[in-house]
Amino acid sequence: MISSADVLRPGGDIGGTWPAWWLGLLAMVVAGCADPVPPSLRPEPIAWADTLPIPEPEARDPIEVPKIMKDAMAGEMSRVITIRNLAGEQHEALNVTRWDDVVPSAWFEHRNAAHPLTPAQVEVGPTVGNGPDTTGALEIISAKVQGVSPGFNIRDARGDRYVVKFDPKGFLHMSSAAGVISNRLLHAAGYHVPEDFVFVFSKSKLAVAEGATIRGEDFEERPLTLDVAFDVLAMTDTLPDGRYLAVSSKFVPGPPKGPFFFDGVRDDDPNDWYHHEYRRELRGLYVVSSWINHVDMRFMNTMDAYVPPGYLKHYLIDFAASLGSGTTRPHEPREGTEYNVDLWPSLGRVFSLGFYRVGWEGREWEVIDPTIGWLEAEEFDPAGWKPNWPNRAFQLATDRDGYWGAKLVGSFTDEQILAAVRAGRLPTARATDTLAKILMVRRDRVVDHWYRKVSPLENLSVVPQSATGAEENVLPVIVRFDDLGLRKGLWRADEIGYRWTLEHEALRRDWRGRGAAEAGDGRQRIVLGPGDRDPGERPSDDAPTGPDAIAKLEIEVEHLTGGERQPAVTVWLEWDASAGRYRVAGLEH
Repeated sequence: MISSADVLRPGGDIGGTWPAWWLGLLAMVVAGCADPVPPSLRPEPIAWADTLPIPEPEARDPIEVPKIMKDAMAGEMSRVITIRNLAGEQHEALNVTRWDDVVPSAWFEHRNAAHPLTPAQVEVGPTVGNGPDTTGALEIISAKVQGVSPGFNIRDARGDRYVVKFDPKGFLHMSSAAGVISNRLLHAAGYHVPEDFVFVFSKSKLAVAEGATIRGEDFEERPLTLDVAFDVLAMTDTLPDGRYLAVSSKFVPGPPKGPFFFDGVRDDDPNDWYHHEYRRELRGLYVVSSWINHVDMRFMNTMDAYVPPGYLKHYLIDFAASLGSGTTRPHEPREGTEYNVDLWPSLGRVFSLGFYRVGWEGREWEVIDPTIGWLEAEEFDPAGWKPNWPNRAFQLATDRDGYWGAKLVGSFTDEQILAAVRAGRLPTARATDTLAKILMVRRDRVVDHWYRKVSPLENLSVVPQSATGAEENVLPVIVRFDDLGLRKGLWRADEIGYRWTLEHEALRRDWRGRGAAEAGDGRQRIVLGPGDRDPGERPSDDAPTGPDAIAKLEIEVEHLTGGERQPAVTVWLEWDASAGRYRVAGLEH
């Protein structure tokens, strides 16, 4: 397999300067020459290691169209036509720990899945206070009418700055609520996001800052006047009392340094070691994005900020094109199903003279509610979901990445989801309950799909045993674990069993067997022993150490009806000579 050195700086540029087919060939050659190193013997990522002080980077403002078109065309082509893909080989994420997880970093911080939040904490999310201070003037610094949605940059009475955007006419609440709800869910999942609020203000509160400008449809900057600002307001609806409703996103601490990409590294950030397409948290973001239908998850909706004490923190921003909202209109069935420029469906239509059709074409649909837009529930397909534009991290996501992301999604309770939806301040209880229930259905479909792509066993441990009364020269090994499929109700204990193999070359152990699942809370156990095989050696005072002390245990969830087996979880056991037993040293799903 390609080593981490090949995709870390300096020098490694997987999918960049070298042709993809050559890299695929190199990967196959290297894979045939080396055995994988057990996780317990690998160097692990270090928590917060990418927050070391660095010189302040320059702000960057990349041109979007060439980048997204390259990803849409060349990226899709290279993703499919490579020796690695033709051989069915996937390159796993590199920044994972020995427990198949990621460490907290400038990209991600464990929250709900590791330490469940209260519904109130989910509803508050990353925010402090109640948003822009409307007791004084809301001073417009700049405005824009070009792009997806019109809006202002404002400064409130406290001096805090916000980006303010409005709902499209006829769909008051739709994009503002979607933006805030998705902000809360992404924050609770663990991603860095700004403080987003739904807020209400009166037209009379607006003032124009000295030197304020507006960027028009031609992208030219012009002086902003209050009358021109009122023209921007005319693009949205008012509340019944005449006030305006908007979503406001508070400027994050520190100067902005432009977006991050979903591939490569940032050359002026010495902390940015892992190529982004090989980061587990960005690959797993595919699953979270599919859940909330964030079809606009592209690099222009990200931001690097130079935060104290002097490092780049990586934010996701602008969630108005999520849930049922397409920002300027409700979502449509194509979105979430096909890229804006989707190479293979497009070629199919061309070569079939238009007769080739995909599932969304011709589908009948209608807006659920003007404040929600359109969002699938029971027909949502977690495996087939696509954002509007491809990005490299999503394209390279593997089943292990998908399972990791699904654990984030599956960590949300019904009460937490409802709390996040309440943060969107939808105008009716009916709309709030409807959107919350759709998210619950989509959550369950995400979990059901991705938990079946691996054997979802977690929290493994070896039960200590006493040698007193042992008749064999080798004691059985009792391993306990949580079966998340049982805990989530995806299968029942009487429907499954566990197949396992234990290999430990140094002790000449090649054991295998089966265990039954037990009814209860999902906590399971299997008893490992030689059966009718050579039991191997009882370790002596000269017990194996280092690599020789590592045993490989593989456990598969087996469905008893039909004999279907889910891909095994690999558990690395290390012989502890002082305790006279194995301990769990790592795992890979």
